[in-house]
Amino acid sequence: MKEWFKKFLSGIGIGVGSGIPGVSGGTVAVIFNVYEKLIWSISNLFKHFKEAFKILFPIVLGIVIGVIPTIILMDKALANFLFGIVCVFAGFIVGSIPKLTKEVKEVPVKAKHIIALVVAFLIAAGLGVASVVSQNDVGQFFTNTPIWFYFVLIPVGVVASFALVVPGISGSMMLVLLGFYTPLIESTVATAKNCLAGDWSNFGNQIAILGCFAIGVIVGFFFISKLMSFLLSKYRDVTFFAIIGFVVGSVIALFINFDIWKYYELWAAGAVMPLKKEIEIPLGIALFIIFIILSYLLTRLETKYSSKEEPTDESKSE
Repeated sequence: MKEWFKKFLSGIGIGVGSGIPGVSGGTVAVIFNVYEKLIWSISNLFKHFKEAFKILFPIVLGIVIGVIPTIILMDKALANFLFGIVCVFAGFIVGSIPKLTKEVKEVPVKAKHIIALVVAFLIAAGLGVASVVSQNDVGQFFTNTPIWFYFVLIPVGVVASFALVVPGISGSMMLVLLGFYTPLIESTVATAKNCLAGDWSNFGNQIAILGCFAIGVIVGFFFISKLMSFLLSKYRDVTFFAIIGFVVGSVIALFINFDIWKYYELWAAGAVMPLKKEIEIPLGIALFIIFIILSYLLTRLETKYSSKEEPTDESKSE
């Protein structure tokens, strides 16, 4: 039961992380020490169904419970306290980095490890910068949806599944880069509010949009998990150096991405905000420092008191 709740809470963390631009659900999975279990169980779901399902069920249940309220809250946070929330998650990630480096502490560092780390860092950080430069706007297609747009949503869902599988690569950030993140949240929340008010006119269209997106997420989830399972089994050290690069780069992407850049522009323009920047900036910095310390202490505590991993065929696969 203790292990079940540990996986369940890890799933909630993954779901919350997946819903926030710049945060990678995969990073959260690494921090909570369930990443390799998650990849193994997805890759072996049909081959070792009983063992894989035992691992996956509490994690997936937690992801669903975590991601839905996060998406709803982000609709408010994008306009009200985005910088503060970014600082919280940035601090959480930075505080966990020492734990990630322990995975390669005894590995003799070679050129290939440095290259993997640097390239991964540049990719993760570059996604945030690219999302600012691209300025994509596809929101118009969420209200008057052409047939071809439904098919576009499937590969977009595949891209979003990166958040659940690849540490440091934020699927929500990829959606920001493609211009789909804010429109997807806003259209879903707006449709839900309209339905509660008795207007069901756009319900079918929104279900079709979310359905096509979900198909892409599921397909990508299994495909990318297979790929990561192969890389971890054949090139584990190089893969972990790349993971560290992705995670560090994602901290940069948290503070430089399309959504928060618009937030900075509102500050620069002197717009009236729910919380003045003179308050939010120092509050955000304080939260950043506090969550670095908390995250570091929590990861040390988890490492010290974590129980032994339950025996599965996962160990044979490594």
